[in-house]
Amino acid sequence: MSQTETETRTVREEERVEEEEQYKIIGTRQARYDSNLKVSGSAVFGTDVHLPNMLYGKIFRSTLTHAKIVKLDVSNAERYPGVRAVVTSRDFPDVTYGFAVRDQTFLPKERVLYQGQPVCALAADTLEIAEKALSEIEVEYEGLPNVLSVEEALKEESFPLHPGVVPAGSPPYKSRNVASYTRVHRGNVKSAFEDADFVLEEEYHTQQVHQSYIEPRASTAEFDPITGRIRVWTSTQSPYWLRSSIAEILRIPVSRIQLFPTHTGGGFGAKLSAYLEPFCIMLAKKARRPVRIVLTREEEFLAGTPRPPLHFWIKSAVKSGRISARQGRAIVDTGVYGSDGAVYANIACFALVGAYKIPNVETEGIGVYTNKQPSGAYRAPGTMEPAFAVESHVDMLAKKAGMDPLEFRLRNLWEDGDSGPTGQTMNGVGVKDALIGAAERVGYKEFRKAKRASADSNSRLGIGMAVGLIPSVGIHASAAYIKLNEDGKVVLITGTQDTGSGAQTGLAMIAAEELGVNLSDVIIKSGDTDFAPWDGGAQGSRTTFGGGNAVLMAARDAKEQILRAASHILKVDKGRIILEDGAAHVMGSGISIRFPDLVGRAQFDAGGPIVGRGFFVREFPEYDRDSLEGYFFVPSLHDPTFVAHIAEVEVNVLTGKVRVTRYVAAQDLGRCINPLGAEGQIQGGAVQGIGYALYEEMIHDEAGLTVNPSFGDYKLPTIADVPPIEPIIVEGHYGSGPYGAKGVGEANIVPPAGAIANAVYDAVGVRVRSLPMRPERVLEAMDGLASRKDD
Repeated sequence: MSQTETETRTVREEERVEEEEQYKIIGTRQARYDSNLKVSGSAVFGTDVHLPNMLYGKIFRSTLTHAKIVKLDVSNAERYPGVRAVVTSRDFPDVTYGFAVRDQTFLPKERVLYQGQPVCALAADTLEIAEKALSEIEVEYEGLPNVLSVEEALKEESFPLHPGVVPAGSPPYKSRNVASYTRVHRGNVKSAFEDADFVLEEEYHTQQVHQSYIEPRASTAEFDPITGRIRVWTSTQSPYWLRSSIAEILRIPVSRIQLFPTHTGGGFGAKLSAYLEPFCIMLAKKARRPVRIVLTREEEFLAGTPRPPLHFWIKSAVKSGRISARQGRAIVDTGVYGSDGAVYANIACFALVGAYKIPNVETEGIGVYTNKQPSGAYRAPGTMEPAFAVESHVDMLAKKAGMDPLEFRLRNLWEDGDSGPTGQTMNGVGVKDALIGAAERVGYKEFRKAKRASADSNSRLGIGMAVGLIPSVGIHASAAYIKLNEDGKVVLITGTQDTGSGAQTGLAMIAAEELGVNLSDVIIKSGDTDFAPWDGGAQGSRTTFGGGNAVLMAARDAKEQILRAASHILKVDKGRIILEDGAAHVMGSGISIRFPDLVGRAQFDAGGPIVGRGFFVREFPEYDRDSLEGYFFVPSLHDPTFVAHIAEVEVNVLTGKVRVTRYVAAQDLGRCINPLGAEGQIQGGAVQGIGYALYEEMIHDEAGLTVNPSFGDYKLPTIADVPPIEPIIVEGHYGSGPYGAKGVGEANIVPPAGAIANAVYDAVGVRVRSLPMRPERVLEAMDGLASRKDD
């Protein structure tokens, strides 16, 4: 098997044979439904929207990290030729918002809290005029004390960034900069530590990184002064979340807002809530002309919502080769607003346990304010960061126990029936099969036996592994409609949003499978919040899981209507009818009716138009409510998808440079709807994770200013930096998604940092505890090891 060829492992081979006979479209490799639009340049992105008489908006931003606004004078900008509107905090309702912590205002009135924070905005006839007019705005600041680290923020005497705001989860800390608190506890940790063969205690640190989507944020809005209706075209992951967010900020009913999602050039969690849209709306309302705002790359870095840095303390007990207890703490540098940081802290409490059966657990997640950009969601938030710490820690536990890292993991990983972090019963657990598959594919045991040497005498080779998981988020509802047209085509109407992953292709496959039509006969319609049904958006690995279940139900509803109509027309029991090749066939008779003819009859005298409806939402799995304290957005885990990665690296002992030479990634998907699409998610997630492990970091100076706000200074991995990612799809550990599927998109960003760190340790014997693993950090660790040996 070649390195780029995909392997599909099925746990129960007899089921695979039955499935191949059962499904005609599910499980086949299908190209993305929108591929022709993308390659031809016909897809309309946020930057492509042009309306008649459209104005161009720009945002005036703070140049300081923390300061009192002494004076803000926009009068010169308002008089500047070509400027049609300027908005400040006075133009917006006095609203404080935030879903976990209500600490955010759309524009500041008294203080700026971070460099790049919007202060006001304007709209002009051209972009050039708008940019020049920004220099006409006069502002005077009075500097205030900065809080730039979690150590400073946790001090009792630290300057409070949000005095009077109530933190989430009733933190047991005296610092006035604690935004949230979560605690998970089960069993008797103290007793397990006392009874252990050994105890290991470590600290790890991760960095602030940007989502680095190719398309910057872009929004356009127009306001109808007669009806008061607002129309918005925007690049978003979640049209309905965004609509609600706009409505809250502007204090208007959601029904006054019609939102048109454009094609999205990536989001990875950053494009969920309102950002540019309220500016565009209020400027358009004031100017009575449409307004578009597109951020520059520098603005994205200075004033985006990046993944926050986290600090970890982790302590484990081992008894007879098994992890008997775990204590851990995750401190989230949430930036100036606390809601997303609270979610990171909550999820990190679970992720500090990982996919390991540990009977005694006590973990904490703490969100703290600093004068940095507000944190935001980024693929697997609160999961991938702890995975670096946990998987590094597991390798160190294995070493201290005198066991191979693979053997140690297989002894300690979950199986069906084990308890999750908060006591839920875990089912559909495929993590061991994923790990075994990856180990076999890479030749792990052979690598160990051979003790391979690099052709370069200055380089050392190593191999490392890591596992991870992500729940398939079912807490946000999905709905779908399916219509059968007069020509036999199927129209799928969904509120899901495809942000570039191609996930909606899988939804079309589900509809085609159920209704017995070709995939090319399914037309996908999404977006436009006035007619598409509500959906929780492209987040949390939920499109296939949640949106797919809604489509499955809608398709089966439509199928039942088709069968009833065919039964009436053909005068046979509907149990004898099957749907295939765009027609209803009577089994064993040769009698059939094509869908166009059936629809014509149905609309006339056989039951009415064929319109199926489906919806899906899932409560959290049962858990021990006494095991969880404080704030929790996620109290238990929906149908986790499990991943196992193995990396081979080459480390230059003179320069400290780490090069990944081979990478194998296995994912337990339950049932894979579209292997081609799943492979893309496995490979893309792994590459993002490699960037997180080795290259990416937003750097701040002593004043809190971002010093690398461009792709010229912010290093992303290129094709020269990563090997071919070898994907393995594991099936058979079924979830409750369509046909037993689980979520797909996020999980493969979770293990890379841990796998690579473990490979570096295997190669040169040093543990790098802070990300990214830049050459200088590797050299520092090696120098430290040499010093200890000298001592």
